[in-house]
Amino acid sequence: MKQAFKITLLITLFSALGPSLQAQESVGVIAKSSGTTFHKKFNADDYSPKAIMGTQLKNHDWIKTGKDGFIAIFFLDDKSQLKIKGDSEVEILAAVERGKISKTISLDYGTVKATVTKQKGEFRIATPTSVASVKGTEWWVQTDENGDIFIVIDGVVEVENLVSGVVQNVGQDQTATSNTDGSVDVGATQSGDIPDDPEDPGNDGDDATNIHELKIKMKNEETNAEKFIIIEFSE
Repeated sequence: MKQAFKITLLITLFSALGPSLQAQESVGVIAKSSGTTFHKKFNADDYSPKAIMGTQLKNHDWIKTGKDGFIAIFFLDDKSQLKIKGDSEVEILAAVERGKISKTISLDYGTVKATVTKQKGEFRIATPTSVASVKGTEWWVQTDENGDIFIVIDGVVEVENLVSGVVQNVGQDQTATSNTDGSVDVGATQSGDIPDDPEDPGNDGDDATNIHELKIKMKNEETNAEKFIIIEFSE
């Protein structure tokens, strides 16, 4: 499978911006947005239409997608990715300390894909029913009123059911169903169970790739010093 995104970061960025990240609470950036999307800032009461590519995300920001919506987020400390499919709503919860970002994706409903390869801070996905914690992996999460489905593509995910306290480790090519009655079932993943990744070139049958560059300015609010992140992505 082709990697749909790649990041190029200025080597000195995070050592230089460690204090500023904490000061302004910038934890991630919207690297791609398509279809019907919404963004609510941490200090706003309502959503604004159109989650704009290049927007910096802060602790307690919200993202919502319509049926045709899609958003890709990159986190600023370790290049971890979050892809948010249509009909989803998430809150970004993050704490910054010494250049590391401990991330909790609060998924109210919908479908997301997380890719964590060079993990620095904690990465969790929390739903009304479960909490999943990882150390370097790739996996899907689907949640609705009936419970959660965790599909692990690579690595290991620890799934805790919040109703019963049951904890299960879910490995590569395994799927866990965490139910509202407190039970957690783990079995082999069936190929038809894996959601379509909008950024997988194989989904549209076209191997042609257009490379785009997104340059994002980060400003230290205390010193007014400016640094840049360069994100290269393909579509």
